[in-house]
Amino acid sequence: MISPFRLVGQLESFVMKDGIKIKYLRMRVGSREFLIEISEELKVYLDTHLSPKDWLEVQGTRETKGKMAIFKLKAETIKILTQPQESGVMIIPEKASKKKILVCKKARCWDQGGRILYQQIKTKLVDRGLENQVEIRLTGCLKQCKKGPNVVVLPDKIQYNQVSIGQVDNLLKKHYT
Repeated sequence: MISPFRLVGQLESFVMKDGIKIKYLRMRVGSREFLIEISEELKVYLDTHLSPKDWLEVQGTRETKGKMAIFKLKAETIKILTQPQESGVMIIPEKASKKKILVCKKARCWDQGGRILYQQIKTKLVDRGLENQVEIRLTGCLKQCKKGPNVVVLPDKIQYNQVSIGQVDNLLKKHYT
């Protein structure tokens, strides 16, 4: 699961790769410490503009993996704050992020029209100007193989079975207008 995050705290140090390249920021937020991966574009900027104990606001994406809920933070923006701030962490819940349509890509659903359905949904999202608001993803088995093709609409968590291309307009209208 990927969700946005925002951290406000102090830079502790850089974690280097091969002793010469910045790989992560170590940032203290209250009593916690976070490792934040940095994009190549930001690394060039950081070399000359940041030093330990600087106050920062970092925003980016938080990817949670596995049952242990291990997460990885990746910075998209880093803002140097001119004066000390109150430390804080804000993780924006998944529902606040992009809406999704999941289409089963397993053989039975795919063969029963899932491939054409996937293409139709993609086309209709573009036609309606929703391609930046609704993400379409292929997913594994939805446990309704005999009723394929199968689709799940998020964040509503509604599963549709035996979906035909003729139903796509109504499905999009119902959930995304």
